[in-house]
Formats: sequence, C-alpha cells, structure tokens
Amino acid sequence: MKLSLKYKVLTIVILSIFISAFLYYFGTKARQEQATGEALKDYSYIAREYALDAIYKSTEFPVEVELYPSAHTEAILERWKAISDRYPELDYPESAIEARDWIEVHKAFEDTDLLNGVIRKMYKDATVTSEGLGVSYITLLDYIFYQKYEASNIEDVVIDLGIESPREEE
Repeated sequence: MKLSLKYKVLTIVILSIFISAFLYYFGTKARQEQATGEALKDYSYIAREYALDAIYKSTEFPVEVELYPSAHTEAILERWKAISDRYPELDYPESAIEARDWIEVHKAFEDTDLLNGVIRKMYKDATVTSEGLGVSYITLLDYIFYQKYEASNIEDVVIDLGIESPREEE
C-alpha cells in the first residue's frame, strides 16, 4: 500500500510540474502575441497618420518595421514646423525625425492640453473673427495631418498668421 501511495504522489507531482511548465509556456507565448499585436497596431497607426511607407521585416516577436517618409509626410512635417516656429511650445522633434523614430515623434502630440493651448493662441493672435466656432486640438491636428479646413476657419487663421500662403484662385 505504501508503495502505491508513493507512486500516486510522484505521479501528481510530475503532472503538476508538466502542467505548470505548459501554463508558463503558453502564458508567455500569449503575452508575446499580445505585445506583437499591439506593436503592429502602433506601427500601422503611425504609418497611416504620418503617411509613411512601411517595410515589415518581421511581424513575429520582436517586431521589426522600417518606416520611410513620403511626400505627404514631408507636407505634414512642413505644416508642423511652420506652426512650431511661431509657437515653440509645440515641440518639433527634429532629432527624432532625422533618426526616423516615428513613435518618439508622435509623442509630441500626446499632451492635448498643450495642443488646446496652441490652437487657442493661434485664434487669439489672428485678426480674423472666430466667434461661434468650437475650436479644439482636433482642429490643429486635422490641419497638420490632413490640411483639413472644414468646420472652422483655420485656413483664414493660418494665412492671417503667415503660417501658410494664400491660395491662388483657379
């Protein structure tokens, strides 16, 4: 009897070790897959927002993606630089841009309070009227990333401030 109890205990211990190793391995694999998915999602978002060309060297853990600026990226950066020249509190991360560290570049837009402050200053400094317009940091981001003017008179503001030249009528 004692011998069979030892085998039962030994069997339970061995099974527990295998189950623990199995759970550890698949738990680690699941965390890596989640991290990979999040990294790919981040790169995809950054590539889309900044109109970057992307080369996915590895979509497995660890993710390797190279991002290259396009002509649209250059236009985005020009609008951003023009605003940051006039409003230096809107950081233009030149060293991160030169290093092609686009995730670091994007961190400049994380502070929505700062962005709200810049857009308010822009409207305050402009001589055009902006009464009745709801202006937020989204207005600024839409202008920088998409040169979008709808729902505000941001075009008049950036022209008035000398950030952008007036467009010629066609």
